[in-house]
Amino acid sequence: MLIQSVFLGLLALASGLVGVDAGARKTPKGFVTTKGTKFQLNGKDFYFAGTNAYYFPFGDNGTDVELGMKAATAAGLKVFRTWGFFDKNVTFDPRGLPKYGGEGAGPSKVYFQSWDHGKPSINYGPTGLQAFDKVVRTAEKTGIKLVVALTNNWADYGGMDVYTVNLGGKYHDDFYHMPKIVKAYKNYLKVFINRYKHSPAIMSWQLANEPRCGADGVRNLPRSADCDDKRISAWVKDISAYIKKLDPYHLVSTGSEGEFNFPNRSDDWAYSSGNGGDFYKELSLPNVDYGTFHLYPDWWSKTSAWGTQWVKDHATAQYKLGKPVVFEEYGWLTPEKRLEYLGKNSTEHRIPVVGEWQRTAVQQKLAGTLYWQFGFSGYSYGRNHDDGFTIYLDNKEEADVLVVKHARDMDALNRKG
Repeated sequence: MLIQSVFLGLLALASGLVGVDAGARKTPKGFVTTKGTKFQLNGKDFYFAGTNAYYFPFGDNGTDVELGMKAATAAGLKVFRTWGFFDKNVTFDPRGLPKYGGEGAGPSKVYFQSWDHGKPSINYGPTGLQAFDKVVRTAEKTGIKLVVALTNNWADYGGMDVYTVNLGGKYHDDFYHMPKIVKAYKNYLKVFINRYKHSPAIMSWQLANEPRCGADGVRNLPRSADCDDKRISAWVKDISAYIKKLDPYHLVSTGSEGEFNFPNRSDDWAYSSGNGGDFYKELSLPNVDYGTFHLYPDWWSKTSAWGTQWVKDHATAQYKLGKPVVFEEYGWLTPEKRLEYLGKNSTEHRIPVVGEWQRTAVQQKLAGTLYWQFGFSGYSYGRNHDDGFTIYLDNKEEADVLVVKHARDMDALNRKG
């Protein structure tokens, strides 16, 4: 009924609920919005191909970010995903947990938040948030949009377990529900998000990089016995609502790997909430604007064909739930790194494998894709770190197909409607 609809709309506005279609809000110019299963930018469809460069804030040379972004733009990429966190202990013990330091970006003077015996301190200086300021300004200058993850499930760059060990937690998943820890994370979000909430360069805030009940069991705290999808989903609901209260105009995403929770799929952890994820439940939440999923068959002991079906199943979710879904991280190891990491070979190679996933994403009209990870050889220090999944722009054989052609194919969706 019309009267009921008007009443509900007024009630939502009065109560501060912002879990409505982002495209329906009067957002500032240059901000990405949603309309059904699509993103939009200034009223036009915004299908995109992009990439991950988590390392952008951590370099010593500010011009490197601009060099990378300009090269990416020339290749047709429109969105970068990067890290909006670096948590470190003043009293860092390399033998303690979490075990971080010496990550892929190399030794870095930059950190955003430090902890000293349970007390956090924000670093506002040149080696702190001012380093991220440069990333945002460069994105504004080059027209790149940024997806910003705000903490890490893994030990790299500190992440969740730094909060947990400082505030009396015992398990990795204490991060999601211990009041002191949740409050401390919200305090960080408040500082970080308020600093950048007026920038059109930000596409979305992301609750975490790959939130799970547990982590790797070596560098992180152990998982508790009672963590499940209910705990993760409750945290997603709480934190997404808090972010929207701080910043109602930028999009919010989970940063999850896209794990399903299907009762009839106990044979496969990725479809049975083995790590606490529930893609449908999380994406149904009112303050989650779009869904994300990742794909690493090498790490997950899956086949490339399994990966193609994984892409299709998330496209199905996109249309069932009527919200955009982004293929946010994906990669296939080089033969050299597969042998180094896993001690085995494969008859399948990156171009046909990743190319098939990308073609499937285009055919299914997924809202966006972000490959892992951006490789560029023109930085002041030369090439960035090769983790085995890196696709370098100057590797023409790979880049012409998996970067340039794919970006062109995704952009063509904007003209097809």
